[in-house]
Amino acid sequence: MAVFRKRKSFDCPREQLFDWHGRYGAIGRLVPPWEKVNVLERMGGIGDGSSVKMRVKAGPFSTEWHALHKNYKYPEEFTDVMLKGPFKEWEHRHVFFECGGGSAIEDCVTYKLPLSPVSDIIAGRYVTKKLEKMFAYRHRVTEGDINFINKYKPRKLNIVVSGAGGQIGRYLVPFLTTQGHSVKRLVRRQSDSEFEFSWNPDTCEIDNCFGGCDAVIHLAGEPIGEGRWSKSKKKKITDSRVEGTKLIAEFISKMDTPPPVLICASAIGYYGDRGQELLDEHSPAGEGFIADVCRKWEEAAKPAADKGIRVVFARIGVALTPSGGALERFLPFFRAGLGCFPGRGDQVLSWVAMDDVVRGIAHCIHNEEVEGAVNLTAPEQVTMKEFARTLGKVLGRKARFRIPAWLVKLVYGQMGREVLLSGARVNPKKMVDTGYEFGYPRLETALRHLLGRIL
Repeated sequence: MAVFRKRKSFDCPREQLFDWHGRYGAIGRLVPPWEKVNVLERMGGIGDGSSVKMRVKAGPFSTEWHALHKNYKYPEEFTDVMLKGPFKEWEHRHVFFECGGGSAIEDCVTYKLPLSPVSDIIAGRYVTKKLEKMFAYRHRVTEGDINFINKYKPRKLNIVVSGAGGQIGRYLVPFLTTQGHSVKRLVRRQSDSEFEFSWNPDTCEIDNCFGGCDAVIHLAGEPIGEGRWSKSKKKKITDSRVEGTKLIAEFISKMDTPPPVLICASAIGYYGDRGQELLDEHSPAGEGFIADVCRKWEEAAKPAADKGIRVVFARIGVALTPSGGALERFLPFFRAGLGCFPGRGDQVLSWVAMDDVVRGIAHCIHNEEVEGAVNLTAPEQVTMKEFARTLGKVLGRKARFRIPAWLVKLVYGQMGREVLLSGARVNPKKMVDTGYEFGYPRLETALRHLLGRIL
């Protein structure tokens, strides 16, 4: 049997560290974004007899992973044992210690590979390296999230989230639940749990899930950067944002006791193609389809603002994660040695790491000074060429190729012009001024964290 151990100290009591791991969203926070893992079923928490079923993908292959929890001793330890999965045997023991004025966790994994001991010679070092990357990521996320709790000291909130299954929502909901909050999800189908509520902006129908709600986070919207924009696609992009926002804003504005705050996702596309101009929240809207959509999107929340609800428009930059969006689309080309960038490469990319997206949204909830437009972007902006070169450096692959602008326009049309060939240098002035501390202010550091390429 092979044994892997990794220990990490934290500046918090042992009970707090243990409690964080026991909350519902912990699995979602701890799975590295470069791993393709979907939770299929979860029964209980981390107590004895609780279990979780996941589907794990590796390239074109996938397998189910069934784990059973045992040896629960609060706040000292718990263990999960693989009942079904890719290993012949797997046991992960989580041990929590008091350490000086804080605490520490030791992850101890005992495992046996299929066809061991022959496979140990072939794949042993690969598995060890993969575990090192995975647990280093887990510990970074845990530390960042616990530091956030200790800075803001939030009380337990009841939060409603739309778009919980989208790119940002998949990260936000686990973050909020591990922060100790209760989350209700608005879904565009028949709800199948006590935490799900149905809505349909097309028919102006929405379940009343806002009673006793402390915050609403509205993320739902048709994806923008996928393929050419036909007339029907542009209508979906516009209506999904404007009508959905209008429905929520009007509904809560009619409540006797409405939620105190509405966080409405917007985008830095609000500013249009602005070259090297440094933009902040007071900069005017730009021109183009996306800028027009963002302007209408934000205007649709007016009923909530008129009611006196604190409305925040989170103008989110290019949110980086290898599990979706721009970074996911770039990765296959770079890994194949075909690193590239569109156009001349001088268009400015205002990016933000996904961890800063979810923590930044929570900052907007907890800090009552935050109102109106907020640029949710990293302090460092880069050109598309600089982004490609930095990604190539992190992956050990050079950005060798440039995709001509004419080809981008030919293949993607207006979407290519406005999304791939346009840029804006967006400054997160309000986030900085209200005391938000970015976990990943520099691109290289963010990419190394997200891809498990820490030096």
